[in-house]
Amino acid sequence: MAGFAGCVLVSDLDGTLIGAGHRVSDENVAAIRAFVAAGGRFLGATGRTELNVGPYTTGIPLSSPWILYNGAAIYDWASRRFLYKAPLDRQLAEAFTRRAMAHRPAVNIQVYCGGPFCQVNPGAPSDITAVREGQAFENKPMEAIADDWLKVLFCSDAPDELDAVEALFEADPLRARAHKMRSGPRYFELTATGVNKGSALARLRTLLEPAPTCVVAIGDYINDIEMLQEADIAAAPESALDAVKRHASIVTACHTRSAIADLLRRLGGSERCGGG
Repeated sequence: MAGFAGCVLVSDLDGTLIGAGHRVSDENVAAIRAFVAAGGRFLGATGRTELNVGPYTTGIPLSSPWILYNGAAIYDWASRRFLYKAPLDRQLAEAFTRRAMAHRPAVNIQVYCGGPFCQVNPGAPSDITAVREGQAFENKPMEAIADDWLKVLFCSDAPDELDAVEALFEADPLRARAHKMRSGPRYFELTATGVNKGSALARLRTLLEPAPTCVVAIGDYINDIEMLQEADIAAAPESALDAVKRHASIVTACHTRSAIADLLRRLGGSERCGGG
């Protein structure tokens, strides 16, 4: 693989890095390792916590900070600490969460603060994805959460339930202090105003030393669009939403066919990113 000094590759996880069988392919891992060995820096950008990406990082160098909580935090693996956090307005976020719980008691509500996320709605079923993956979470009432809230996630298999939560949010005082996003068919999320993967990537550019000469980003869902807009080169898997692919100059193989490895093969011939 050609030299990639100065090049940073930022990848979404679910639907992008994670592929067939809900695992990261050996081809993706090998391509990332070769990219890093050639001077590139690889990092993930995800809504997950620092505890819940572990199963998908085996064999991947964690030498660069990652964007977590859909942009509300940047986490450094070497020091095992957060380099940046952008918390929600706790008073407004808690008040809205209580309203949502009262109006939509069947919606699973998750509060993210760092560490295991907290399921705060005792009347709702657990998130089936979190249970299947063995993610680190705990059931905890809101008043027992001492830390800053980085994001709140509403989870339901019924789209109309999430639509109702979003409509409630639009008429709530929190609307002026929070950023909304759909991060998947089953997820509606809130972070602080202006906080998303793109804003975190812009901040990360100022934290990385030496400063990158080229930033490549790849993602598949609506919550990845700001990140693609912030990148120098934007990519999306063939399996991405059409609304996302419209922001990409490169469309790779589907995420089930090692999209990251395919992207790195293409970048190997790009003078903009150290190849050629």
